[in-house]
Amino acid sequence: MAARATRSASRAASSDDDSERCLLLALSHDELGVIVDGLADPLQPVVAVALSSTCLGLRTPLRAALEVLKERHARAVALCRKVGTASYPCSCAKLRVAPRLDWMSKGLTADHMATLGMILRTNGLPQLQTLGLFNNSFGDAGVQSLCDGLGGGSAPLLRILNLGGNQFGPVGAEALAAALRKGAMPKLEEVNVIYNPISNQGVAALAPVLRKMPALKTLDLVCCEIGDEGVASLVANLGRDDFKALTRLFLDGNEITDAGCARLVSALDAVGMPKLEHISLAGSYGARANPASIEACNAVDKAIDKAIAERKGPA
Repeated sequence: MAARATRSASRAASSDDDSERCLLLALSHDELGVIVDGLADPLQPVVAVALSSTCLGLRTPLRAALEVLKERHARAVALCRKVGTASYPCSCAKLRVAPRLDWMSKGLTADHMATLGMILRTNGLPQLQTLGLFNNSFGDAGVQSLCDGLGGGSAPLLRILNLGGNQFGPVGAEALAAALRKGAMPKLEEVNVIYNPISNQGVAALAPVLRKMPALKTLDLVCCEIGDEGVASLVANLGRDDFKALTRLFLDGNEITDAGCARLVSALDAVGMPKLEHISLAGSYGARANPASIEACNAVDKAIDKAIAERKGPA
């Protein structure tokens, strides 16, 4: 009995010592949850787990948060297995420091995109600069899952985003626009959504936010079922800060007529897109040309040449 009493007293003293040493115990469960959320990296869960081990009193209030982290880590591991190969296996450790992800034709689904979006939301890819997801066919649901919850601070170094060939339409385009509008991927230099039927409606959703992206140099809209109305959404009434870094615009394989070309010429004559060097209308990436006449396409080329010459000034 004496020995048992001694052990009980020792545990009580230890608990009192924990309370005195661990100032985190003074925080509410909600406040502790905020801290854990900030540390909860699904690719590197050890940090949050280590926090919960600093003193006995933290284990109970953090149990629910750690269960969530465990589930997220399991999803991240499953994604790594999906994209890896026998020759090039992928792990959470490798993924976390990767500057480039080329996941073309991996059979990724909306669920996989939800996992990737979750990793991006928790700042799990701090060095990522290129994200290539071409030809996975995850549709609108996949883009929505990827972009859901993304906001300021998500993918802070990402420069190149390739979502081509994924069979999404206006709904997916609107989801991407919403994420960009909230400040996700602020350093994007290249946006590629080729071979997706986003149509005029999708361009109308994307155009306002794409216009204002300060680093955007290349916009690739090949074979997106865009017509003259979509062109108008892109270039009508361009302001001084609209598309100020854009140098290349690809519009091949769409439904643009002479009227759309005239829109482009008017924008260029009004000194819109001040750094633009190339607009492709007549067929790239193996895509067909637009219905616009050769004369109308040539007029766009001449307007670009004129704008470039005016920027350079007298010879």
